[in-house]
Amino acid sequence: MEWLEFNRWSQEVHKRLALQAARLNEVSQRLPKQQVTATQAYHLQSMLRRHSATNPWGHPSAES
Repeated sequence: MEWLEFNRWSQEVHKRLALQAARLNEVSQRLPKQQVTATQAYHLQSMLRRHSATNPWGHPSAES
């Protein structure tokens, strides 16, 4: 996976990635913070207990 070697990318790629990261950071700061309440956590827990885990990997071929 040599394309992951950041030091081999051009200066233009470095610049564009830095700009994108800055934009994403700015947007993420303005998003409302989600809070999980105890009731929501309990509901999720009970839902997960009701339905058996048939496919732990989340891939259709794992069920066959």
